[in-house]
Amino acid sequence: MKKKWLKAAGLCLAVSLIFGGCASSGNTAENAAKVEARVITDEGGNQVELPEKITKVAITPIPWASAVWAIDGGSDRIVSINPSAMAQYKKSFMTKLAPEFADISTGEISQDFSINIEELMKLSPEVAFIWNDQEAEAEKLKAVGITPVMLNYAENLENLKKDLTLVGRVLNKEDFTQKLIDYHNDTETYFTNKKDEVAAADQKSVLYLQNNKLSVAGSKNINNYLLELTGGRNVAAGLEKKWAEVNMEQIMEWNPEIIYLSNFDDTMPEDLYENKIEGQDWSNIDAVKNHRVYKTPVGTLRWDAPCVETPLMLKWMGSIQQPEIFSDYDIRSDIKDFYKKFFNHDLTDEEIDTIYNVKANQ
Repeated sequence: MKKKWLKAAGLCLAVSLIFGGCASSGNTAENAAKVEARVITDEGGNQVELPEKITKVAITPIPWASAVWAIDGGSDRIVSINPSAMAQYKKSFMTKLAPEFADISTGEISQDFSINIEELMKLSPEVAFIWNDQEAEAEKLKAVGITPVMLNYAENLENLKKDLTLVGRVLNKEDFTQKLIDYHNDTETYFTNKKDEVAAADQKSVLYLQNNKLSVAGSKNINNYLLELTGGRNVAAGLEKKWAEVNMEQIMEWNPEIIYLSNFDDTMPEDLYENKIEGQDWSNIDAVKNHRVYKTPVGTLRWDAPCVETPLMLKWMGSIQQPEIFSDYDIRSDIKDFYKKFFNHDLTDEEIDTIYNVKANQ
């Protein structure tokens, strides 16, 4: 009888240990999954441990407000942006795509990218995207429990793609971001594959004008690379700056055959054609005489800045500078496909005209 009791007790103990061990093992695995950290390296070279849940983000860099909206598929998680980003939004086609974006707060971030930490805390973001030189702001954010993630101002397409990848990882949108980067890569490859044809062609001299103060794109501006890739020759490539201020005498000496007007101000082609800018005489510039001044496009962001739509900027430039070489794509068809694929929007012909500033560029 005693042996039977001991046998039964042993069996109960074994069963208890087996199921108890399984339960313990299950709990351990579950707990490990909960505490497993997502760690990324940001564009400041920092190892950043991301919060378990990211429900709210703030964005100090101007171009990245629209990029985060695009990558995340909406603005639900964006609680604060730079007021300059909001000003750009109000002049962009994005007002049609995302009217709710207008309700995002701008009172916590200044135009110089500084952050009012006390005000930002009231919005309770878990993450703040900042520039990679904002070390002081990063420390202030960390001190109040907000995780800073640094982005880099893209001087080339590789920098841009790194930033896109980083934002996708932070927001858990890697699949979408990879499709976007694939489009960027495919477009750049298309143009690089034609570099021999471009090199042998007549490369038009091009001036990229930022504003009516005569600030121009130098060699360190991403537009310098875009110009070269699409068969143009930047007259200001000898200036080792992103933007450099010059005078009218220098522009007359360069005498560009094509002029692009950025959307950093409201200068339009007719202002040059009709010599409306006080103290400047454009009448003897070849681009003006031959009616080859173009206002650059504005989609979800002005295309002057590195952005989600930079591949479309390449295609637009190529169609202007080397239409014979880059004749095997249709920019209107391509922009329709892009907006459908990445923004789920069916562009009308009138909307395409708006984005491409067709009336101003006639």
